[in-house]
Amino acid sequence: MTGGTIAEARRKRWWQDGPPLRSLEEAQEYIEDVGICLLFGGAAARYPSLREVSRDESLPRLPSGWGQDLEAMWTWKDTLPVKGGAWLGRYLSGKQTLLSCRLLADLYEFEGEEDDVLSAAGLSEEAGRLAGLLLDEGPMSTRALREAVGVTGKRFDQVLTELGRRLLITNYGVEEGPGWASCVIELTARAFSVPSGGSRAERDALAAARFADTMVEAKPAAVCRAFGWSRERAVAALES
Repeated sequence: MTGGTIAEARRKRWWQDGPPLRSLEEAQEYIEDVGICLLFGGAAARYPSLREVSRDESLPRLPSGWGQDLEAMWTWKDTLPVKGGAWLGRYLSGKQTLLSCRLLADLYEFEGEEDDVLSAAGLSEEAGRLAGLLLDEGPMSTRALREAVGVTGKRFDQVLTELGRRLLITNYGVEEGPGWASCVIELTARAFSVPSGGSRAERDALAAARFADTMVEAKPAAVCRAFGWSRERAVAALES
């Protein structure tokens, strides 16, 4: 395909040539169809974006850019993980990403037990401490986690990204409080049914096939970037 043809095919595959999404059910249908999408990505994003397919320019908008369409999408992203409809966390390029339950189960690397976080090798001290708190205390707000773990700002975001890239944690609704509402974080294995059945190689092949279908065209390097796999693993999965 030429670059322009790929862009056009992706726009159609990512539902960007149709009417904007209007409901939670349509949002879940979209995520289940594409398997993986950014929360915010921009019209020229590398991946599908929930914001772009829910954007409705016919609705009134405040000078800040906030409108009814953005408010609806904001509610969907908080509701879907709690209902078991989609995983949400810092995954693609460390940005907020939604995964379908099927793709999440194929990508999940651990046994599917609450204490998976204890067997995850290579976690930083802060990431291990945050995961341990969730294991012991249950879902907690980011406000409470910052205080309990003792890290704030950019470093706290890095810890959430570290655990999100391993799919060990998920956003799990919000907690109201003074000022802005605070995101709630939960262990993925406690919130979703993971992993899927089959061998690791079979699950890799299913995940790679879903990604290639969504991306229209996907080379091993693209799979490596998205899933954090080695080139050998990506090639084997795509060839399967």
